[in-house]
Amino acid sequence: MTKKIDYEKYHEKNHRSKLSGFEIARWDALAHFIPQHILNNKNLHILDYGAGTGLHLELWKILFSKSDIFLTDISEVGRSKCLSFNKDFQGRYKLIKNNRSEFESEKFDLVLSVEVMEHASDLSSYLRDIFRLLKPGGIFIWTTPCGNSLSIEHIYSLLTKQIIKTNEGYIKWKWEDPTHVRRLKSSEIEKELILSGFDKIKFRFRAHIFSFLCTYCPPRHLFHNIRNKIMKMDYKLFRLLPNGASMVGVAHKPKL
Repeated sequence: MTKKIDYEKYHEKNHRSKLSGFEIARWDALAHFIPQHILNNKNLHILDYGAGTGLHLELWKILFSKSDIFLTDISEVGRSKCLSFNKDFQGRYKLIKNNRSEFESEKFDLVLSVEVMEHASDLSSYLRDIFRLLKPGGIFIWTTPCGNSLSIEHIYSLLTKQIIKTNEGYIKWKWEDPTHVRRLKSSEIEKELILSGFDKIKFRFRAHIFSFLCTYCPPRHLFHNIRNKIMKMDYKLFRLLPNGASMVGVAHKPKL
């Protein structure tokens, strides 16, 4: 993961208790995608890996009301802020230290990791730790920005010469969140997942056409409810396309 001090400062300054903008559309995509791949949502052990301040905890409570939810993150500040609003999760939120969560191996049926992959300084260690935490036959579901060619964000960044190479040889946009280490293509993620031991890998994409227009083009100040409904259309209309500016994916840990 990236240096802990960076995320302590990040969570000190950026705590939010409610979703907005792109996050609303991502929530909607996850609410559709997860039930398609988790047919039994009862009596599961579920981990939010990279939970931060618990921004998606309410969604997990809705989707998995009859399962046990746990959280892990590198940030003590994020953990403290999450627990200040969710006191019943005391003892169920542990830290990640030296690229390894404090939870024991093979504890979880499902690991969820929302917008974390692009922040992990050591991608291989991040994926190996998730693999370690899953039970045989367990499932990993994630979201992350997508570096595939010809998405609206890729075209914009290409035309404005804002695509840069990372030290790892991946790409990212100059204008995106400065805490992002990389923007992975789906083929690159699939390769890393296979190397970590996962199989049965699938992707769905959000095109960001409406999200991009609502965020960066006039009229940017539409009423929030209207804006959020428009942004949700990206996943509803374009999720079957082989491309997009962000992705949601699933991978399995093989059974013994």
